Amino acid sequence: MVEVPTVEQWAALRQARPRSDDALALAPVQIDGASTPVSLGVDSRGWLHLLIPTSIQEPIEKPADLNCLRIRHRVFEGSAVIALSAPPSHERVFTPFCREIIEAVVIQNREASRALAATVRAWQSAWKPVRQEMDKATQVGLFGELIVLRYLLIPSLGTSAVVLDRLHIEVKTTRKSRAEHEISRMDQLHVPAGKELLLVSIQLEETIGGADTLATQMDVIVDLLRADPAALDTFMTKMVNVGWSDELRTSGELIRFNVRATGIYAVDGAFPRLPESFSTPPGVVAIKYTIDLANLPTLGMDEAMERLRS
Repeated sequence: MVEVPTVEQWAALRQARPRSDDALALAPVQIDGASTPVSLGVDSRGWLHLLIPTSIQEPIEKPADLNCLRIRHRVFEGSAVIALSAPPSHERVFTPFCREIIEAVVIQNREASRALAATVRAWQSAWKPVRQEMDKATQVGLFGELIVLRYLLIPSLGTSAVVLDRLHIEVKTTRKSRAEHEISRMDQLHVPAGKELLLVSIQLEETIGGADTLATQMDVIVDLLRADPAALDTFMTKMVNVGWSDELRTSGELIRFNVRATGIYAVDGAFPRLPESFSTPPGVVAIKYTIDLANLPTLGMDEAMERLRS
């Protein structure tokens, strides 16, 4: 790998930087004492530049601007060049990037535009997240779903609990200290004809000393489903689809919870909700509202299980 540019070369160019906005202090890149067509430069703002001669007037690929890199095709002193630039604050990143480009173009004799596009992709790939971060709201909601699957559905229905038919369950999980939940759609608590709807309310406490995480709940459920490979595959597919990855276990993202309170409610005539006959005024396309389940009668676990089995 070539060893240019160096800190000293940037410093020397910075000392000689021009006053004019459209001028550059330039120095040819030298490899083993011989000058090359590639040049280093610093402009009046102190930005760092690498100029690579090219015979291609338009780039084969146009990498997007990054915080530490700008790429432009331009004519400089009568010749077409690919101009790479970076702010001085990113010198420590720009320098090794330039070395890799110089290695590709001068030593390996690769076409500049293609080598640049490939190098940008490689660097971007190295710093991309392995996966999307799972935010707190997703973890809270998913934790509640796993609680219901572990303690209510699998004990009642066995491994077939992965799919429900006649009976629908709405799981609402909150970190609030009160049994209040947001209903995000007008029809969320509508009960389809011939079906029954239960709402499970779960209140969680987020604490560093919490007894459970998504991982601990998942491990128990995997053990419960292990005898039914098809059900286990369905469960794991659903978990992956909502963003689960085993790398979460060591990522520091997992939230620890204690379960503060739970309640199972039959969504019937006495349940607080917008009536199914309610219609919005013209021009209102969505409604969210909050329900308070305090003082509502709850179903016992045995009764809820019986309803599930019937």
